[in-house]
Amino acid sequence: MLRVGTRGSDVSRLQQHLKAAGFNPGGIDGIFGPLTRAAVLAFQRAKKIGVDGIVGPNTSEKLFGSRDSKYFDGKSDFSPPRVPPVNISGGTSDRAKRFVDIAVAQTGKPYVWGAEGPNAFDCSGLINYALRQAGVDDARTTAAGYQARFAGSRVSRDQLKPGDLLFIWYPNSRGIPRGTATHIEIYLGNGRSMGTDNPGEGARAEPVDWSAVVNMSRVPQLHS
Repeated sequence: MLRVGTRGSDVSRLQQHLKAAGFNPGGIDGIFGPLTRAAVLAFQRAKKIGVDGIVGPNTSEKLFGSRDSKYFDGKSDFSPPRVPPVNISGGTSDRAKRFVDIAVAQTGKPYVWGAEGPNAFDCSGLINYALRQAGVDDARTTAAGYQARFAGSRVSRDQLKPGDLLFIWYPNSRGIPRGTATHIEIYLGNGRSMGTDNPGEGARAEPVDWSAVVNMSRVPQLHS
């Protein structure tokens, strides 16, 4: 069970999933405290399951899509495996740097579903805004739309450069299947990304949740 007082990467994953589902756990710090419990309680009420503030099989099934105990035993046995450091050698184009700089400059602006700037954004709205400001003729679409649009320019993790796009899947109530992006972020380098998906936090840079990344792509127009 995950409950108040539990610490570790299992709790970080719980907090990531709560945040993606629209329930604010107060941060992604790996500590199951009062704010995380409040988010679990709100999630349980919304899903009409036992309201106890504890993550067990029923809550796990709704939140993670699985009753497998690895999701709630507190042993961190689904932590992302260690991999070689990201290689971003070979330089980044001036346009890609501008794309990154524009996105990062939006830090702190509020998250609003469907917003595409300049005063508020959702995840794909931030991508569209930064691309256009960087000189790319981009038509606004969804995270899954960008995933399909740039499917021909996929990169592996060891090929990532700042400005590449990260396509992320979280459990959701929109019927989006695993493997199709529910969220999109911009890779910044050094294991960090820029994006927005939570009204409580707004646009921000944070460590990449590699376990939720389904694939990655380069925007060809940023390097032409």
